[in-house]
Amino acid sequence: MKPMKAIFALILTTALFSFQAAEDSYLVNGAASKLHWKAKKTTGEHEGNVNVKHGKLKMSGETPLRAEFVIDMTTITVTDIKDAEQNAKLVNHLKSEDFFSTAKHSTAVITVKKFTKNTNGTYTATADLMIKGITNEITFPVKFVKSATGYTATADITIDRTKWDVKYNSKSILGAAADKFIYDDVNFNVTLVLDKQK
Repeated sequence: MKPMKAIFALILTTALFSFQAAEDSYLVNGAASKLHWKAKKTTGEHEGNVNVKHGKLKMSGETPLRAEFVIDMTTITVTDIKDAEQNAKLVNHLKSEDFFSTAKHSTAVITVKKFTKNTNGTYTATADLMIKGITNEITFPVKFVKSATGYTATADITIDRTKWDVKYNSKSILGAAADKFIYDDVNFNVTLVLDKQK
Protein backbone atom coordinates (compact mmCIF):
# COMPACT_ATOMS: atom_id res chain seq x y z
CA MET A 1 0.00 0.00 0.00
CA LYS A 2 2.81 2.41 0.76
CA PRO A 3 4.13 2.44 -2.84
CA MET A 4 0.59 3.14 -4.11
CA LYS A 5 0.19 6.02 -1.64
CA ALA A 6 3.53 7.47 -2.75
CA ILE A 7 2.53 7.24 -6.42
CA PHE A 8 -0.85 8.85 -5.70
CA ALA A 9 0.81 11.68 -3.76
CA LEU A 10 3.24 12.25 -6.63
CA ILE A 11 0.42 12.38 -9.18
CA LEU A 12 -1.59 14.78 -6.99
CA THR A 13 1.41 17.07 -6.45
CA THR A 14 2.19 17.12 -10.18
CA ALA A 15 -1.44 17.91 -11.01
CA LEU A 16 -1.59 20.75 -8.49
CA PHE A 17 1.70 22.20 -9.76
CA SER A 18 0.49 22.02 -13.37
CA PHE A 19 -2.73 23.79 -12.43
CA GLN A 20 -0.93 26.57 -10.58
CA ALA A 21 1.58 27.07 -13.36
CA ALA A 22 -1.05 27.38 -16.13
CA GLU A 23 -0.82 30.71 -17.91
CA ASP A 24 -3.10 32.46 -20.37
CA SER A 25 -1.93 34.96 -22.97
CA TYR A 26 -3.79 38.16 -23.84
CA LEU A 27 -2.83 40.11 -26.97
CA VAL A 28 -3.15 43.86 -27.39
CA ASN A 29 -5.84 45.00 -29.79
CA GLY A 30 -3.91 47.94 -31.22
CA ALA A 31 -6.84 49.47 -33.08
CA ALA A 32 -8.94 49.61 -29.92
CA SER A 33 -6.15 50.65 -27.54
CA LYS A 34 -5.03 54.21 -26.82
CA LEU A 35 -1.95 55.93 -25.46
CA HIS A 36 -2.42 59.65 -24.80
CA TRP A 37 0.56 61.88 -23.88
CA LYS A 38 0.69 65.32 -22.27
CA ALA A 39 3.62 67.65 -21.63
CA LYS A 40 3.66 71.10 -20.06
CA LYS A 41 5.82 74.20 -20.55
CA THR A 42 5.90 77.67 -19.02
CA THR A 43 3.68 79.06 -21.80
CA GLY A 44 1.13 76.23 -21.93
CA GLU A 45 0.95 72.55 -22.75
CA HIS A 46 0.71 70.11 -25.64
CA GLU A 47 -0.90 66.70 -25.94
CA GLY A 48 -1.52 63.97 -28.46
CA ASN A 49 -1.57 60.25 -29.15
CA VAL A 50 0.79 57.45 -30.13
CA ASN A 51 -0.09 53.93 -31.27
CA VAL A 52 0.60 50.70 -29.42
CA LYS A 53 2.14 48.44 -32.08
CA HIS A 54 1.66 45.12 -30.31
CA GLY A 55 1.94 43.51 -26.90
CA LYS A 56 1.15 40.54 -24.71
CA LEU A 57 -0.01 40.04 -21.12
CA LYS A 58 0.46 36.78 -19.23
CA MET A 59 -2.03 35.88 -16.52
CA SER A 60 -2.58 32.96 -14.18
CA GLY A 61 -6.32 32.79 -13.68
CA GLU A 62 -7.20 36.43 -12.94
CA THR A 63 -3.73 37.32 -11.63
CA PRO A 64 -1.45 39.32 -13.96
CA LEU A 65 2.10 37.97 -14.05
CA ARG A 66 4.14 39.91 -16.62
CA ALA A 67 3.71 41.81 -19.86
CA GLU A 68 5.47 43.52 -22.73
CA PHE A 69 4.11 46.31 -24.92
CA VAL A 70 5.74 47.91 -27.97
CA ILE A 71 4.91 51.53 -28.82
CA ASP A 72 5.30 52.82 -32.39
CA MET A 73 6.96 56.19 -31.83
CA THR A 74 6.70 57.08 -35.53
CA THR A 75 2.92 57.44 -35.09
CA ILE A 76 3.11 60.27 -32.55
CA THR A 77 0.48 62.96 -33.14
CA VAL A 78 -0.46 66.33 -31.66
CA THR A 79 -4.15 66.94 -30.93
CA ASP A 80 -4.22 70.44 -29.40
CA ILE A 81 -2.91 72.41 -32.42
CA LYS A 82 -5.58 72.87 -35.09
CA ASP A 83 -3.46 74.74 -37.66
CA ALA A 84 -2.14 72.05 -40.02
CA GLU A 85 1.21 73.72 -40.67
CA GLN A 86 1.95 74.38 -36.99
CA ASN A 87 0.76 70.88 -36.08
CA ALA A 88 3.11 69.25 -38.59
CA LYS A 89 5.96 71.45 -37.37
CA LEU A 90 5.61 70.21 -33.78
CA VAL A 91 5.11 66.57 -34.82
CA ASN A 92 8.31 66.70 -36.90
CA HIS A 93 10.15 68.32 -33.99
CA LEU A 94 9.00 65.57 -31.61
CA LYS A 95 10.32 62.98 -34.08
CA SER A 96 13.66 64.77 -34.40
CA GLU A 97 16.94 64.34 -32.50
CA ASP A 98 15.78 67.00 -30.02
CA PHE A 99 13.16 64.61 -28.69
CA PHE A 100 12.51 60.96 -29.64
CA SER A 101 14.81 60.41 -32.65
CA THR A 102 12.22 58.19 -34.33
CA ALA A 103 14.35 57.64 -37.45
CA LYS A 104 16.87 55.79 -35.25
CA HIS A 105 14.55 54.58 -32.49
CA SER A 106 11.17 53.80 -34.04
CA THR A 107 9.80 51.94 -31.02
CA ALA A 108 9.65 52.24 -27.25
CA VAL A 109 9.11 49.15 -25.10
CA ILE A 110 7.46 48.67 -21.70
CA THR A 111 8.42 45.35 -20.09
CA VAL A 112 6.45 44.67 -16.90
CA LYS A 113 8.44 42.38 -14.61
CA LYS A 114 6.03 42.24 -11.69
CA PHE A 115 2.48 43.15 -10.69
CA THR A 116 1.85 43.80 -6.98
CA LYS A 117 -1.77 43.74 -5.86
CA ASN A 118 -3.01 46.74 -3.85
CA THR A 119 -5.71 46.71 -1.18
CA ASN A 120 -8.19 48.51 -3.47
CA GLY A 121 -7.99 45.78 -6.13
CA THR A 122 -5.64 47.65 -8.47
CA TYR A 123 -2.03 46.68 -9.12
CA THR A 124 1.32 48.41 -9.04
CA ALA A 125 3.42 47.46 -12.05
CA THR A 126 7.21 47.37 -11.84
CA ALA A 127 8.59 47.68 -15.35
CA ASP A 128 11.55 48.53 -17.55
CA LEU A 129 10.84 51.33 -20.00
CA MET A 130 13.10 51.64 -23.04
CA ILE A 131 13.08 54.89 -25.04
CA LYS A 132 15.82 55.83 -27.52
CA GLY A 133 17.65 52.61 -26.60
CA ILE A 134 17.88 53.70 -22.94
CA THR A 135 16.23 51.58 -20.23
CA ASN A 136 15.11 52.74 -16.79
CA GLU A 137 12.87 51.10 -14.20
CA ILE A 138 9.49 52.69 -13.52
CA THR A 139 6.44 51.90 -11.37
CA PHE A 140 2.85 52.85 -12.09
CA PRO A 141 -0.72 51.92 -11.09
CA VAL A 142 -2.78 49.56 -13.29
CA LYS A 143 -6.46 48.66 -13.18
CA PHE A 144 -7.88 45.58 -14.92
CA VAL A 145 -11.55 45.27 -15.90
CA LYS A 146 -12.96 42.08 -17.41
CA SER A 147 -14.46 42.34 -20.88
CA ALA A 148 -16.28 39.98 -23.23
CA THR A 149 -13.03 39.06 -24.99
CA GLY A 150 -10.50 39.43 -22.18
CA TYR A 151 -9.53 42.53 -20.20
CA THR A 152 -9.24 46.29 -20.47
CA ALA A 153 -6.21 47.66 -18.62
CA THR A 154 -5.82 51.33 -17.73
CA ALA A 155 -2.65 52.94 -16.44
CA ASP A 156 -1.36 56.39 -15.62
CA ILE A 157 2.39 56.76 -16.18
CA THR A 158 4.53 59.83 -15.49
CA ILE A 159 8.22 59.86 -16.36
CA ASP A 160 11.13 62.27 -16.12
CA ARG A 161 12.03 62.55 -19.81
CA THR A 162 15.65 63.56 -19.14
CA LYS A 163 16.40 60.02 -17.90
CA TRP A 164 15.90 58.89 -21.50
CA ASP A 165 18.05 61.66 -23.01
CA VAL A 166 15.03 63.78 -24.02
CA LYS A 167 16.51 67.02 -22.75
CA TYR A 168 15.35 69.72 -25.16
CA ASN A 169 14.58 72.97 -23.28
CA SER A 170 14.73 71.23 -19.91
CA LYS A 171 15.14 73.66 -17.02
CA SER A 172 17.35 71.16 -15.23
CA ILE A 173 19.70 71.35 -18.22
CA LEU A 174 19.35 75.03 -19.12
CA GLY A 175 19.60 76.23 -15.51
CA ALA A 176 17.73 78.80 -13.46
CA ALA A 177 18.19 81.47 -16.13
CA ALA A 178 15.80 79.68 -18.48
CA ASP A 179 12.52 81.62 -18.79
CA LYS A 180 10.83 79.44 -21.44
CA PHE A 181 11.36 75.81 -20.59
CA ILE A 182 9.52 72.51 -20.97
CA TYR A 183 8.85 70.63 -17.76
CA ASP A 184 10.69 67.34 -17.40
CA ASP A 185 7.61 65.31 -16.44
CA VAL A 186 5.64 63.74 -19.30
CA ASN A 187 2.37 61.97 -18.59
CA PHE A 188 1.00 58.96 -20.49
CA ASN A 189 -2.62 57.90 -20.02
CA VAL A 190 -2.91 54.35 -21.31
CA THR A 191 -5.92 52.20 -22.19
CA LEU A 192 -5.13 48.71 -23.49
CA VAL A 193 -7.74 46.34 -24.87
CA LEU A 194 -6.45 42.81 -24.31
CA ASP A 195 -8.05 39.88 -26.11
CA LYS A 196 -7.47 36.30 -24.93
CA GLN A 197 -5.24 34.38 -27.30
CA LYS A 198 -7.02 31.31 -28.64
